[in-house]
Amino acid sequence: MQEQEMLPEIDVSVNSQEEKAKFSLSGATLYGINAVIGSGIFLLPRTIYQDLGPASLLAMLVVVVLVLMLAICFAEVAGYFNKNGGAFQYAKTAFGDFVGFNVGILGWFVTIIAWAAMAAGFAKLMIQTFPALAGQNTLISIALVLFLSGINTLGIKTSKIFTITITIAKLIPIIAFTSVAIFFIKHGIDAGNFAPFLQLNPDMTLSQAMASTSLTVFYAFIGFEALPVVAGEMRNAKKNVPKAIIGSISIISLLYFIIIAGTISMLGMGILQSDAPVQDAFAEMIGPAGRWIISIGALISIAGLNVGESLMVPRYGASISDEGLLPKFISNRNSKNAPTMAILVSGGLAVFFLLTGSFEQLAELSVVFRFFQYIPTALAVIWMRKKNPDTVPSFQLPFGPVIPIVSIIVSIWMVAAANLINLIAGVIGIGIASLLYLVFIKKNMKA
Repeated sequence: MQEQEMLPEIDVSVNSQEEKAKFSLSGATLYGINAVIGSGIFLLPRTIYQDLGPASLLAMLVVVVLVLMLAICFAEVAGYFNKNGGAFQYAKTAFGDFVGFNVGILGWFVTIIAWAAMAAGFAKLMIQTFPALAGQNTLISIALVLFLSGINTLGIKTSKIFTITITIAKLIPIIAFTSVAIFFIKHGIDAGNFAPFLQLNPDMTLSQAMASTSLTVFYAFIGFEALPVVAGEMRNAKKNVPKAIIGSISIISLLYFIIIAGTISMLGMGILQSDAPVQDAFAEMIGPAGRWIISIGALISIAGLNVGESLMVPRYGASISDEGLLPKFISNRNSKNAPTMAILVSGGLAVFFLLTGSFEQLAELSVVFRFFQYIPTALAVIWMRKKNPDTVPSFQLPFGPVIPIVSIIVSIWMVAAANLINLIAGVIGIGIASLLYLVFIKKNMKA
């Protein structure tokens, strides 16, 4: 009797400890910010500026609206789930195993490639900051992947602390820049750096320039879909994941807008001649130290992205295995509840891409492949409402199906604007994933 009475108390204590180890709402919001903001925003101003001039700020506002529409589609569907998986779980629940498997496998594959590219990007920035390390790109990037994989095996509590710490660290130089830049925007207006407001690329129509700039800005927001993938690692996921998605995207949008506006204020058309426009702009504001501060900030930012990927990528693969659509051993967990086999497979494949050197070209495909997550998720909003008419998620989109439909149209437009080779590769990827699904189904039938 005594043993039976004590067992529930032990279980409750264990469950309580596991729950405390998970991300809170503030921690989840920081994770979402970390998953999006990387080194790209420090290098994007020239590309964003080149086709529209200062009018690129309007393109940014348009893209922010579009990204928020996609993000809140994720936010509503996330309200139906308390477990990992993100778009894969949504597609599987709404449209069945076949669609779910395709979305999941392509999503996992792309995130592994993207992680390899980010690790290589970290090595490149590290060498730019510390030239004495020249020639050690591959060694640095592989060491980073192995180190983060090791951290990940220690469980979500250790990964959470590491993620929150590095996210706060990367936000310090970004917030420093935006806080100072606000006071220099009037200077930029007075200096004529915003005139003429529209500086259209002579080789483009206004529509073409808007599309080109919008795509560039959109790429800077990729990663917002990472939060739902690790929903199972968050407290009260149904309630907090939607809030964290909206909160993180709103904060990121504000920071991006001020960074671009501040850079234009200080450099004007000089952005086109700068290889590091944000660094140069901050140096104009506060002196030579500004360039060093932003350089370190860029390094910390891409390190933060690698931390986020190391946490999310294995759990994506494990969630597919948990649903029986990949071999069960991939979701095996250790005593810290870390998916060790998925961590080993994800890290091993990332190292493979780093060694082959082919990851950079493949990383370009990640944008196209990511829309194979965005479109099914937007469709799942409509489907889940019909399938669960009596269930009201913690966050629900206004205006009925309007926002999901517009999100789907925008996503198709984005995909259509991609390089033809990337589109062909996307179709081939779907074909391979479909073939793998049939192979697994046949094996299951024989078993």
